[in-house]
Amino acid sequence: MCVVLMALLPSFKAFAIEPFVVKDIKVEGLQRVELGTFFTYLPLKVGETVDDIRVPSIIRRIYQSGSFSRVELARDGDVLIVVVQERPVISSLTFDGNSTIKTDDLTKALKLQGIAKGEELNPTTLDRIKQSIERQYFAYGKYGIRVDIVLNYLPRNRVNVNFKFHEGDAARISAITIVGNKIFSDEELTKRFELTKGGWLSWLKNDNQYSKEKLSGDLEKLKSYYLDKGFLKFNVVSTQVAITPDKKTVFITINIDEGEKYTVTDVSFSGKPILEEDYLLKLVPIKKGDVYSGSIVTYSEENIVKALGYSGYAFANVSTIPSVDDDEHTVALNIFVEPKSRAYVRRILFTGNEKTNDHVLRREMRLTESSALSTDLVDRSKLRLERLPYLEEVNVETKPVEGVDDQVDLFFDVKERPSGTIGGSLGYSQFQGLLLSANISQNNFFGSGKNIGFNASTSKVTTNFSLNYTDPYFTVDEISLSLSGFVSKTDLGALNLVGQSLNSVGVGASYGIPLSEISRFNLGFRASDNSLDTAANSGLAISETIKDFFSDVAQNPFVDPVYDYKMLSVSGTWLQNSLNRGIFPDRGTSQTLSLEATVPVGDLDFYKVEYKIAHYIPITDGWAVLMRGQLSYGDAYGSKNSKLPYFENFNAGGLSSMRGFDTNSIGPQQFFLNPTTGPVIPGSDSSDPSTGVPLGREFDRVSFSRRSTGGNARALAGLELIFPTPFAEGNRSMRTSAFLDVGNVWDTKFDKNKFSYLQADQLELIPDYAKANDYRASVGVSLQWISQLGPLTFSLSKPLSKQPGDRLETFSFNIGTTF
Repeated sequence: MCVVLMALLPSFKAFAIEPFVVKDIKVEGLQRVELGTFFTYLPLKVGETVDDIRVPSIIRRIYQSGSFSRVELARDGDVLIVVVQERPVISSLTFDGNSTIKTDDLTKALKLQGIAKGEELNPTTLDRIKQSIERQYFAYGKYGIRVDIVLNYLPRNRVNVNFKFHEGDAARISAITIVGNKIFSDEELTKRFELTKGGWLSWLKNDNQYSKEKLSGDLEKLKSYYLDKGFLKFNVVSTQVAITPDKKTVFITINIDEGEKYTVTDVSFSGKPILEEDYLLKLVPIKKGDVYSGSIVTYSEENIVKALGYSGYAFANVSTIPSVDDDEHTVALNIFVEPKSRAYVRRILFTGNEKTNDHVLRREMRLTESSALSTDLVDRSKLRLERLPYLEEVNVETKPVEGVDDQVDLFFDVKERPSGTIGGSLGYSQFQGLLLSANISQNNFFGSGKNIGFNASTSKVTTNFSLNYTDPYFTVDEISLSLSGFVSKTDLGALNLVGQSLNSVGVGASYGIPLSEISRFNLGFRASDNSLDTAANSGLAISETIKDFFSDVAQNPFVDPVYDYKMLSVSGTWLQNSLNRGIFPDRGTSQTLSLEATVPVGDLDFYKVEYKIAHYIPITDGWAVLMRGQLSYGDAYGSKNSKLPYFENFNAGGLSSMRGFDTNSIGPQQFFLNPTTGPVIPGSDSSDPSTGVPLGREFDRVSFSRRSTGGNARALAGLELIFPTPFAEGNRSMRTSAFLDVGNVWDTKFDKNKFSYLQADQLELIPDYAKANDYRASVGVSLQWISQLGPLTFSLSKPLSKQPGDRLETFSFNIGTTF
């Protein structure tokens, strides 16, 4: 006969038990728990005695293992029977209605509490977890939160756990009151707060939704503000947050004690400063007689730590000990310096470079193994790696060598980005139409850091074959070498430019010479054989621009419409680059000054000079401001031609220069002077206009085409607000921005008086293309994406200022370039 001794469900009731010696133990109800594992929970062995004192402790010990929801002991003669019911296993964990706290964050937090798929469910913990989640929502100001936990039991002792969230709206702030402020007004103090009473943008910024975390941050800002103004004893006495019964409105009251303003009486150093005191004083902006400022003290400490780091003391501690005189309201600052041991680099290691050879990364290092550690050189090494176009992200960690106090290992972890493409493509550009290309392009050729590429492409605009090669470390002194060769055929008309076609074949070479850590000088050479076809003998009208050029080179376009010329040019370029990344930077400056001039042995003599600058100002994570500028000018020298050839003119318009305007459409336009005829000659066919009597040139009629001649002068500027890409925050392969583009192209050699012989109504039609102040402007948004297909650029824009004849382009996109 089986007699139940005691059960735990999970509470139990005790009965008097006749003691007996256990000769055998049987266990019933085990499913997942192994029998051997179970006996480790059981504080009893065969041969021991069971009585009414021991039974409760046996059950309690088994239950404390956490694997069972029910434990029962029974006796069958001298056999002890243990009946258990295992806790159900969580089959799935789902969340409904949560928007404030992400599902991933909830899953991770619950896993730390033992609530996860595959884990045993302890129902007693659910109430505690529910309360913890609700407290998290309170921190976001959502006091109406309700969390329901639904358990759906399944066969084989499994359970689905579903969390249902009824978040409600966050409590809105009705008032923020500061009590105790005498020096500064509430408005002056609260304008720095992240929390506000609300404004016309609150629906977007949610700055009037109460959050405990935000309030803590605002209190720190308040304290920092007073400390920076010299109120060394400032204190937040208390904070009250009152909530209306409907939990929808919050009133915040902050009680403060401003204290008195303190003045610095002395600045001294103690410990082991290492550096000369005169030098240390230069690193500390705060001086005797100044009003105390907490931020300046912190800044001074950071300056000293950085200076010690430059000298190899990478683990220095610097702290300021104030000696306060409350009677005089003064403070003496003693800056304690603990440099610790000077550190040396034992090893420099790289991880994440699956394609890039180790030596390619190592040559960017500004310090070597066994050299003294310098935090400045570590930062510069990291920056040089980040500028490499085939690296997306670089992180560095300095680890002390275990057991040694003066050695460290440097670990550079890199994330590579796609560095090239091999194959062919079929694409479409809004401007060039259908694009067919075959290419091999690799800016990290076999992990060597060298750039090599071959491209064959065709579209309605160009047919191009090119080969290029660049070795950034042609010599150990970081002198680079670039070689190129090209064959191209360009339809100038399809490019909105004057002329019919331009065919070129050429080669080029350039050397890059480093001048400093952030600047270099490039010396280049370029030779080309070119053929310009105006198609004048095909009956097409000839514009005044083409007439002027052919007159300049003493050739009649109606007799010989093809102009063949050879050019050999030399270029010098100064570059300075302090950008923090090679692609999509967000801080630093890049500027370029270049001069290109033809050599007199060629058929044309001219020069072109250009200056570009791009300056990035970081605002916060993912946000930055970009300011751009570009000035260009060209002219002729010598006697072969009197001005810059029109096919070498500068142009603007399109994605690469002025968004919102059609490609190459800004600036001087092609125009024609069309002869007119008088009465028909007697006896001639009256239906044929050419039989009329030709009139003088003063009767010519002016007409325009859509093509641009460009100009010898160009000015472009831009302002962009860079912000995180929606749904892709933190992705360094995408960039979105709001922009303002401004610019103009003009011809300093254009002389409208040259056409003064025309009748007044016709002369008035010709703009003065020498004017530099006919600026265009546009605003819009842009998206750039470094995809596997190559760089993609999309732009949506609206012109703010335009000139008569301008062609607009609201939406544009391109493959293969970034702005």
